Amino acid sequence: MRNTRWIYKTDNTDTGSKLNIDKDIINILQNRGIKTDEEIYSFINCSLDNIRKPFSLQDVEKAVERIIKAKENNENIWIYGDYDVDGITSTSLWYLALDNIGITPEYYIPLRDEGYGLNMEAMKYISEQGGNLVITVDCGISSHKEIQYANELGLDIIVTDHHEINHGNPPAFAVINPKREDNSFPFKYLAGVGTSFMVLLGLYTKLKIKDEIFKYIDLAAVGTVADIVPLIEENRIFTKFGMEKLRRSESLGLRMLIKKIFEDYDTRKFSTYDIGFIIAPIFNAAGRLEDAKRAVELLIEKDHVKCTLLINELLKNNSERKEIQEDIFSQAIEEIEKNKLYENSVIIVAKEKFHHGVIGIVASKILDRYYKPTIVMEIKKNEGVAVASCRSIEGFNMIEAIDRFGDLLERYGGHAGAAGLTVKIENIKKFSEKLIEYAKETVAEINFIKPVKIDVSIPAYKISYDFINRISALEPFGFGNPSPVFTLKSCEISDIRAIGQDKNHIMFNAKKDSIEIKNCVWFNSEDVFTEFVSFSEADIAFKLKMETFRDRYQYKMFVEDIQPVKEVYTNRRYEDIELHDTVFPIETVIYTRKKFNSSNLKLVYHNHEVDVTVNRSYLSSLDSQTAHILTQLNSRYNYNFTAVVKDVILKDQNYNVHIIIDRKYDFTSYSLKPGELFTEIKEFLIGDFSYNRIQKKVLASVFKNKKNTVVKTQAYRGINTIIQTIGLFYKNIGKKALCITDRSLPRKTANMIKISNEFKEGYDFYIWIEPYDKIENFSAPTLIFTEKNINIYPDFSMINDEISIPENIVFINEDMLMKKDNIFSNKLPLSERKHILKNIKNYEVLYCTKDILIYIN
Repeated sequence: MRNTRWIYKTDNTDTGSKLNIDKDIINILQNRGIKTDEEIYSFINCSLDNIRKPFSLQDVEKAVERIIKAKENNENIWIYGDYDVDGITSTSLWYLALDNIGITPEYYIPLRDEGYGLNMEAMKYISEQGGNLVITVDCGISSHKEIQYANELGLDIIVTDHHEINHGNPPAFAVINPKREDNSFPFKYLAGVGTSFMVLLGLYTKLKIKDEIFKYIDLAAVGTVADIVPLIEENRIFTKFGMEKLRRSESLGLRMLIKKIFEDYDTRKFSTYDIGFIIAPIFNAAGRLEDAKRAVELLIEKDHVKCTLLINELLKNNSERKEIQEDIFSQAIEEIEKNKLYENSVIIVAKEKFHHGVIGIVASKILDRYYKPTIVMEIKKNEGVAVASCRSIEGFNMIEAIDRFGDLLERYGGHAGAAGLTVKIENIKKFSEKLIEYAKETVAEINFIKPVKIDVSIPAYKISYDFINRISALEPFGFGNPSPVFTLKSCEISDIRAIGQDKNHIMFNAKKDSIEIKNCVWFNSEDVFTEFVSFSEADIAFKLKMETFRDRYQYKMFVEDIQPVKEVYTNRRYEDIELHDTVFPIETVIYTRKKFNSSNLKLVYHNHEVDVTVNRSYLSSLDSQTAHILTQLNSRYNYNFTAVVKDVILKDQNYNVHIIIDRKYDFTSYSLKPGELFTEIKEFLIGDFSYNRIQKKVLASVFKNKKNTVVKTQAYRGINTIIQTIGLFYKNIGKKALCITDRSLPRKTANMIKISNEFKEGYDFYIWIEPYDKIENFSAPTLIFTEKNINIYPDFSMINDEISIPENIVFINEDMLMKKDNIFSNKLPLSERKHILKNIKNYEVLYCTKDILIYIN
């Protein structure tokens, strides 16, 4: 198989989070630096209100005032852009946003042959056209000489850029850059279009029309994704809300383009893949092959006929770009294989007629195939130079390496992962030899083995509607927030076949724990087909995606890598903990052709399947993943469940019935005698376990002795069960109990008793957990739990918990459960817990979470 190494990120058994969010999702976020519950909640529930104040960027206030002045004086404003998608969308954003407030700007985008950034000829041209104010977008921070020249011509320059500030700020009227050290704005990784959006947000705020700028947020999304900046903080917000706006874009041209290239545009949930690999390349092709201004023209055009012509032109350019790109890629691969260039520490390919507009893409594709630093050069004989695009791997800083041999180059620039350079033809050989030798000496061999970074291993039953739906809360995915990579170990593999027009992809079925995932896809894997076709088992690294086929959801594994099974993976404890930690409620979809009215469904278990019935009539069956969860939790933990209809959607083939499944916490008793009621409550809450000594004492004091009671004990001694018992008792005799606490109590408890963080009148029983001050109001029977002094309530029945812990018990945190042999935790199945408690004295050492305190006296 491929030469890869799998790198597993930290998998915490105990994430420490109090949020009702899937543990694996918490793990993914914590491993990405989003650690606290507040940060996690804010990340998942981000809103436009989370965008920081634009005036925390230096010079935004100054720029805004200058633009308003230019508007008042009817000055001639020019937008100076760039020929990539970030520059194209930035230019269009400024044009539309200024036009919306009564300013009709001009714009200038240099041709690729003019080079990146400002140039003096362009400044002179703008001045001659009567320009007064120039706003640069996605460029300008390094154009010191050009801006000084513009000043001499009488032009005011506002720089909006996001690139590195290597030589200080240029002498512009205003310089807005998120990388300025004097910003109070803390996020440094806005794209050029994101920087522009922040300035325009400031302008619209100053004009008291702040909300109007958000109608252009889709342009910010396209440029942000295309420029491959980290999709976190403001970038995440721009992208998330911008993608939702795409089909309703204020840009007629963008709306028409989307309608043209996506058949399901009216219902499609747009993704970063749609932007990065379908929409953006169409705009990029204009700048790569011809004139990027054509893409801007489309985005700002208001005439349907002109938009249609522009779209056809751009699509034609993109088709030509693909053909040129594939031809150059094929030539490059032929050269690499023929001369065994893949044996070098850096792959360098140089030929004439390698179009400089696409060699960066080709370099990236070569790197993906061979996982070596790659440089692709276009030799320009008539100019005596070669122009190159460079891409690198982790562990080899491309710009630092190039810089060591800068004396052999005409010009160069870039960063660790990507760079560009120009070299004289006569220096190509010497430069290549030196760079290859340098990489050979400095890059460790392990860095040439492609890393596959695994977020978390999951059981097969998580490849489901519910889990994929939960994962979607982390979108948009992209650089800085990649789509999670999962693993499934020791899978049975079947029905392996080559697919695609060129048979360069693999499709197969995978089975684990009686759950089969069909039609798993491994793109561009023709190089391993011959070896993989003989596999009957494998470990799979994959991303998840949900698709529909014949009006039914399909849960798909998109393979990142496959390795032979290294060890048989049968860790029952891991399975128990994963199952126990399932977060409810869960959502799934069933399919039926029956029309029905009731929203309350019944789940019927038999073997490993679960049928869904309504009014005693069979409706459908749950998918195998959801059925596995419910049947296993029922058999291992005695959990029961409820199911209600969330939505019914009529499709051509059937009704898609979305149902919500939750733990069943409802308790009903028809017992008239308190003793019988208590017995039923106890069996409902803890089955055939017994109340521990402290639970018995408290319940006897409250119900038998009918006394106000104060208890000095720890939270882990089972006070939740006491609270639940009291709550259910009062509920079933038609009365109300209130629990007053600032602590977070389990959902199960909240279903059985009213919980509040303050005292409220009108209840028949009060339970206080760790009150801040001495309680004075005892209008109804009261129970107090505290770990502090209980003597301040002399009129209460006082219970001081005393516990004798067996000497063979050693306490551990939950994150140690997978690392010890003899353990006890409530996450173990009921039968296993009972066995351990019965034989507790027979263990030399028993490693326990604090759950054990519930069971010992």
